[in-house]
Amino acid sequence: MSHKLIGLAGVLFLLTATRAPAQQQEAAAPAPLPAATPSEMECSGFIAATPLSNDLYVFDGADNDFRDALHQFATGSYVYIRSRSGSTTISVGSEFSLVRSAKELMRVRWLPGQGGAMRSLGTAYEDVGRAKVIAVTPHGAVAQVTFACGSVRPGDVAIRYQPRPIPEYAPRAPLDRFAPSNGKRAGAITAATNDLPYVGVGKTVYVNLGQSDGVSPGQRYRVFRIFRDITHAGFLTLPEPPRENIGELVILSVQEKASVGMVVQSIREISLGDGVELE
Repeated sequence: MSHKLIGLAGVLFLLTATRAPAQQQEAAAPAPLPAATPSEMECSGFIAATPLSNDLYVFDGADNDFRDALHQFATGSYVYIRSRSGSTTISVGSEFSLVRSAKELMRVRWLPGQGGAMRSLGTAYEDVGRAKVIAVTPHGAVAQVTFACGSVRPGDVAIRYQPRPIPEYAPRAPLDRFAPSNGKRAGAITAATNDLPYVGVGKTVYVNLGQSDGVSPGQRYRVFRIFRDITHAGFLTLPEPPRENIGELVILSVQEKASVGMVVQSIREISLGDGVELE
């Protein structure tokens, strides 16, 4: 082999060796992840700006021989749906989301003014499950429960099913714990599923920002600690500390005045009332 060919081979080897680390870095970039599992998305609940129509509802179901108003139905069970007004048409093949008022979100007030803050956003609903109509009779429609977040009960409201796409996010480096505000849109966490006062990664929360504020699914918000004015020994008030960023959430779904978020990163417990800021 000539000296020229040997020299060319050496140059190509150097170029390849130089390019390899960059390619490895590109390959190491984290792939986007779903912000929630299908079950978490289907069972995340929501806050409607105005109460939903309760015209369509589950009034009973198969295997409830004693007509028990507290009877519970699960996935695979058959439930009966009817219109209170008689004006809503139900057809075979129709799919419905089954929901009920999320009264547990108002059962315990963890923060001063929490009840008023929740009411200002609308009416909270929990997702119960999903059902598909298999027959229509003069006495009501027969629907099979195809998915359940918990138990389906008589009285649950049926609304037309609308799929909820699951947003994706790319994992990032750990938070800058003491980074100052970026001046972007900010709000607060007003409640969490199951009325939890503290949450961490994998928990669903409700934020007091919605469509009217420009929020959309997939947006990421950093969570920062909100300190309350605490008086010690009845006379000493401590100065306000530096801002502390303690987590991150991804918006799953959005309503007019509120949105549902999933906590995807936290360095310590997140409390109701903590602030959120668009990244």
